[in-house]
Amino acid sequence: MPAASALVAPALAAAFVAWGTPPSLQPPLPSDQIPPGTNRRGEMDQGIIRGVIQRHVNEVKWCYEEALGLQPSLAGRVMVQFTIAASGQVIASVLQHSTLGHTGVEQCTVEAVRRWQFPRPVGGGIVIVSYPFVFSPTGGAPLVDGTAGAGLVDVQPFDAKLFVHRSTDAKGIPSNGLVAVTEGGLLLVDTAWTESQTEAVLAWGDRRFRLPWIGAVITHDHTDRDGGLAALERRKIAVAALDLTVAKLTRRGVRGVTTLFTARDGVFKDPRGFEAYYPGPGHASDNIVLHFPGLVYGGCLVKSMPADDLGFTGDADLAGWPAAIRNVRARYADLAIVPGHGPVDLSGEAYQHTLDLLAAVKNR
Repeated sequence: MPAASALVAPALAAAFVAWGTPPSLQPPLPSDQIPPGTNRRGEMDQGIIRGVIQRHVNEVKWCYEEALGLQPSLAGRVMVQFTIAASGQVIASVLQHSTLGHTGVEQCTVEAVRRWQFPRPVGGGIVIVSYPFVFSPTGGAPLVDGTAGAGLVDVQPFDAKLFVHRSTDAKGIPSNGLVAVTEGGLLLVDTAWTESQTEAVLAWGDRRFRLPWIGAVITHDHTDRDGGLAALERRKIAVAALDLTVAKLTRRGVRGVTTLFTARDGVFKDPRGFEAYYPGPGHASDNIVLHFPGLVYGGCLVKSMPADDLGFTGDADLAGWPAAIRNVRARYADLAIVPGHGPVDLSGEAYQHTLDLLAAVKNR
């Protein structure tokens, strides 16, 4: 096998790892900076490289946000060098330089890049890319400041009408929900962990949009989905869920949640602008997903790209979970995915990642 050689791709400009901020290009490297003996057959358009990085940037953003809760002033530049093989797979990823001074974020970023898949380089060979990620707490203050990472609440935009709310529990475990701006008002998808955190999200919506809250949808009965129901009840916000979820809530004495649709129906097109779908049991027997324009809210059925295990499986149907994921993927391909925990996946690869995690459990 011939010795490995590479084309050093032009440096890409620093991208603030902040929601919705795309990376941009710098001028190409001078030819005298390209190492001697480089195999120039391996080529890849800068725009293609930039596009793949942009689709995955939320994975890197997540690395930073996990640490930012503990160090609110954390900022710096992390240069990652990675190698794209002839197959398009990243076969190596290393820390080239960093001013961040946080080993956890640096390692997490390097590992995130290592999972990415690019198109095949033109002409064969391999391509080496040096990419600087600039981390800065530019997203504004959280709605609720956490203590050592616990009790945090913040909201980040996906687009002009969809916003991801994130809260952390007493152990610092983050959980996602959604706020949708509809023609009739605001819709909440899943509560925060607690009543007070949920009230913070509701108050944010009041201030930001000055629109009424027209309802809420719960995607299954776990504390990270419905721990703040009391805040909705106090405000008299109508809450709906799958019939299986309503039955679970009723058995533990929680009343007032109505049936959005039944598991037997399988799917429900809501006039408020979304589709609710029951793919079968997985993370829980009653997990549903919601489809909005350009986005699938997968909830805890879908694992985030950085997840290295399935999380809580005490109520899971491990045998049925793979089929549920495949059902969702077949129905909602090529869309951004909001998992129940972790960063938004713009690549659409979270489905396969979840299947891989399930296969690993099965093969133990």
